[in-house]
Amino acid sequence: MTSTDPAPCAAPAVIAQGPAGGVWVLRHGESVANVAGLIVSVPGPRALEEVGLTSLGREQARAAGCRALGHGFGPDTRVVTSDFARARQTAEEFAAVLGAAAPTIDERLRERSFGAHDEGLATAYETVWARDRDRTPQTDEVEEVGGVAARVLAALRDADALAAGRGSADGLAAVASAGAEGAADARPVVLVAHGDVLQIALALGEGRDPHEHREVPHLGNAELRRLGSGRGAAPVGRTAAQSGAPAGHGTTPQP
Repeated sequence: MTSTDPAPCAAPAVIAQGPAGGVWVLRHGESVANVAGLIVSVPGPRALEEVGLTSLGREQARAAGCRALGHGFGPDTRVVTSDFARARQTAEEFAAVLGAAAPTIDERLRERSFGAHDEGLATAYETVWARDRDRTPQTDEVEEVGGVAARVLAALRDADALAAGRGSADGLAAVASAGAEGAADARPVVLVAHGDVLQIALALGEGRDPHEHREVPHLGNAELRRLGSGRGAAPVGRTAAQSGAPAGHGTTPQP
């Protein structure tokens, strides 16, 4: 287990969405930034190491693991996470409860960059989201929805291959085989990340325009939800510069 060993799970409640399998998303537990009402979105010491989970956030991550056990998740679950501290710690707690392998890091799951709003008050989210809804270009160096959607879509396609038993263990889309052998190796894949990134992923899963991400029911702290099968609404083929992805937010996964 992690540094704070959880009590064994009580009989976990079964989530009502069907058997485990496919791609799921898990938002990080309550973070220090959540409590302070601050935005921490730019890669650096604060995001990567300092701004992690509160004690409640760790409890929430373990509770998500207990619920997942009751839903049929187990040691074969592949957990892929953003490298930001709050997501990584959530993934570690969650995976430990399942008895799963250590999480794989994928930088494409990093939080959306809120540019000049970083380290400012979380009230700035509403301004950004209003521009998303209106399809108005962002200001203040905020990462555009298209940039987030493009990198998230690439991560989702790799996760689909991994869930089907066709992807490599480090999350890269090195598809080795398909057919009956791949189906026999199918397993749930859980992507652990952040609010905007996962709202956009959920919008893509529903086949929606990713600009409509706030129309998707809000994902709470340490909430686990199955991702839909839609993948086609993102602006595929745009470069990071064209779609508003800042440096450090569109790189490849790491083992």
